[in-house]
Amino acid sequence: MNAPKAAPTQGDLRVRRTRKLLWEALLALLAERPLEEITVKDICERAMAHRTTFYKHYEDKYDLLEQGMRQALDALAPPGEEHKPPSAFSIDQPPPYFVRLFEHAARHQQFYALMVCGEGNARFQRLIREKIVAMASSAAAPAGQRHDLALAMHAQYVAGATVSLLAWWLGNDMPLTPRQMAQYLLAPHGSLPTR
Repeated sequence: MNAPKAAPTQGDLRVRRTRKLLWEALLALLAERPLEEITVKDICERAMAHRTTFYKHYEDKYDLLEQGMRQALDALAPPGEEHKPPSAFSIDQPPPYFVRLFEHAARHQQFYALMVCGEGNARFQRLIREKIVAMASSAAAPAGQRHDLALAMHAQYVAGATVSLLAWWLGNDMPLTPRQMAQYLLAPHGSLPTR
């Protein structure tokens, strides 16, 4: 029998709140100017937090950015669903991880627009490609099995195409639904999924 989880302490809640405020301050500042022009002082002023508080949680602004991006992408992790091989999916039944990615981007449009379409997005694009490769690879073969070269190349191809389509989709005011975008990844070139 599992022991009940302890309720978060006031300290835990304070830490989560502080991290949230610092992350939101960084996102707001990124909407105004490039990361290189943003200082830790700017972030702290926007979040109404002391610099010492900032440095208790992060090494520098890049660490804040990296941790925030990773947390955002962790929301895409499959919720324990059984993984299926690529052949199990079709245009009518696209892989759920692709649908989740576009749904997540729609819910967090400002964040994704900044990270995928904005200045200084290389780090986020690398992280999102890694996440897509991991999701596609884990669904393609049983855990613990070595992936062959073709699978590894295909996962990289799909990740690159997904990031490019995501940038296009966000830059064009999301003209298709998240499901339609996931379907398009499986459609023959030039075919649009039905609405």
